[in-house]
Amino acid sequence: MTFNDTKMYTYFAIAMFIVALLFGLPGLYSTFITEPAIESLIYHDNPSSQQLKQAYIMLRKPHIFAGYNRYDEVGAGIEYILKDFDLRVAEKKDFDVQDRMYLELLLERRKQGSDLSIKTMVFFVLLSLLGAIALVIEKTSKKA
Repeated sequence: MTFNDTKMYTYFAIAMFIVALLFGLPGLYSTFITEPAIESLIYHDNPSSQQLKQAYIMLRKPHIFAGYNRYDEVGAGIEYILKDFDLRVAEKKDFDVQDRMYLELLLERRKQGSDLSIKTMVFFVLLSLLGAIALVIEKTSKKA
């Protein structure tokens, strides 16, 4: 007695592809839309306080893989930066050019999160492809 696993392989391939999209789309959106907009604000020739503040506000709400609550030894100082900048935004204080390096650090962390998101998407697409290959093998072995 043999089992027909075509439904299981089909559902597995579809589920892995959906997971890939859920994890990958935020990273792709951030890489191609959000991060260039932030860079144009930060790397402007002579950025105004409002431009730097806008860049921080955009950086403050990262996507799933770029969250600032995931600290490591490299990003240990991020918590202090966030508290200081949050206070400045709340009290409507100005940002100055000296703050650019901290915004660059936050942007770098966001880029790392986007890279992780895209790599995770590739992993799940490969799993989906593996399920599709297993489905093809199952269907061809049943015909023989």
